[in-house]
Amino acid sequence: MRNTYRLLAATGAASMVMAAGAWADPPRPMTVGQTMSGTLSRTDAKAENDTYFDDYTVRLNADQSVEALMAASAFDAFLRLGRGTGAAFEEIKSDDDSGGGTDARVRFTAPTAGVYTVRANALNEGMSGAYSLRLSAYVAPPPPVTKPIALDAPVTGTLADGGARLEDGDKLYHQYAFTAAAGDRIKLETQSTAFDSVLQLGRLVGGEFEEVGTDDDGAGDKNARLLQELETAGEYVVRVVGFDRDAAGAYTVSLSRLPPPAPAPRPKAVRIDQVVRGDLTAGSATFDKFRAYDYYQLSGRAGQVVTVVLRAAFDAYLDVGVMSPAGFAVVKSDDDSGGGTNAKVDFKFERAGSILIRVSPLQGGATGPFTMTVEGGE
Repeated sequence: MRNTYRLLAATGAASMVMAAGAWADPPRPMTVGQTMSGTLSRTDAKAENDTYFDDYTVRLNADQSVEALMAASAFDAFLRLGRGTGAAFEEIKSDDDSGGGTDARVRFTAPTAGVYTVRANALNEGMSGAYSLRLSAYVAPPPPVTKPIALDAPVTGTLADGGARLEDGDKLYHQYAFTAAAGDRIKLETQSTAFDSVLQLGRLVGGEFEEVGTDDDGAGDKNARLLQELETAGEYVVRVVGFDRDAAGAYTVSLSRLPPPAPAPRPKAVRIDQVVRGDLTAGSATFDKFRAYDYYQLSGRAGQVVTVVLRAAFDAYLDVGVMSPAGFAVVKSDDDSGGGTNAKVDFKFERAGSILIRVSPLQGGATGPFTMTVEGGE
């Protein structure tokens, strides 16, 4: 009986190890500067997520930096770097597509001398096919020179090969700094016809960038606009980043201060079949991350149906609701039912009374003239 128990326990343990990759081929050793070819197939071991993998080992010195690049056209490559092989593998870093397209790339600096494992993996279960794995020495590009940026003084720059790149995505970037007081409300904006730009705002803490806010296309097209109320006083860092690793070219970045928030406006009375013209400006009251707005009040009979259409120089947004103890309570909203970037809301009065109409842009920072029409039915 004891022998039977031992046999069953051993069989169960073996099954668990097999599921974690016990049938993996022995890891293939490689050296820095070498390119290996391989194929993920149904006969390969599977990782814990049931994806096929091959293991490669490399001996590194302390503080030695390497770059592993896995390229495959038949499947989406996934690279993992760690210690140990097979079921004993412990991941340190991984990557899906930093190599461009569906290729994977991992950059790594060994904290201690020893043998490390590069795991050539597929992103999803069932993926297989041929791949190449290149391991090369890596020298990080120089860090960017942090330049000052001042209020209302636009700065021009050019992202170009050979410049500083982010570890995340290998994207070119420039870095600027400014000092602000707690509670300052600022606007950052980029303009470029050469590439899709991203703005990142943060602070350097212990030499590491800690992000406070980011934006990709808030200024329209490929340009970024970031609106932020700064919680603490001190130095802030602005990064102008290319959207992808190939993004490069000339740009302009500007910093400006936004006015203090305006008080909530008193609702303006509007009638059925009336056309209202207005203007949202930088001095308008705001809500939800700097979205300018205005209020209108409309009265109606029980059962009456009204249609409100908002046309504007910005991407229009309409809210219909009522005022509650907690503030404006939205009953119905719309972004683009009015065609293009125009908004339209159809609303039925369940009982006689009044509703509030809130006019605003879809995104914070957008301003401009607008026209609102109110049409009523039976």
